[in-house]
Amino acid sequence: MSEANVFEVPSIAEIAARIAAEMEHIEEDEEYRQELLEGRPSGNPISLGPRLPSPETWATEQIDGAAAKAEKWLKNTTHPRKNFKEEALRPEAQERYKNSMRKVIEEDRHAGGMELVDESETMAIIEARGSGCYSSGVRDRKAKIARRVKELHPMRLALCSEIDKMDTSTDAAREAKMITNKRGLQAIGKARRGG
Repeated sequence: MSEANVFEVPSIAEIAARIAAEMEHIEEDEEYRQELLEGRPSGNPISLGPRLPSPETWATEQIDGAAAKAEKWLKNTTHPRKNFKEEALRPEAQERYKNSMRKVIEEDRHAGGMELVDESETMAIIEARGSGCYSSGVRDRKAKIARRVKELHPMRLALCSEIDKMDTSTDAAREAKMITNKRGLQAIGKARRGG
């Protein structure tokens, strides 16, 4: 920490290296790994449990959570705060889309396609299918979710361990911790995509 109370935040590459080193530490130190996986036997009640749920529990909670939120999803989807067509046609949204889908934009498919959208028809289809299509869609992907969670678990556990070591005594420290966590998640995403 400098005299100006500014905390250093690692780059995505730096936090990726720290995650890799922490994964190695977790793999080599059985006692440390068990503490992270099972929780601490004593101490602050807030931190007694495991840092992350097991991959199986994580996947199940994700699927159950989707089923529990199905009605809310239907309500929010059919009564959005903003008009999805107008939002999709905003210049900022168009630029973001161009950056990720350069070829499609060069052929002008997105704007042309959105101009043809009928909002009432879209809402009618969603309402006809009901909330079950949301929860069943997630439930039908249970094996995929479980596999991905199992792949993510060691990386997330290592990131959580690194994040938990950070200072939280000031707003600046908490902000640095938050940004480090975000960059760690970006590093994990990059690693999973082979970047």
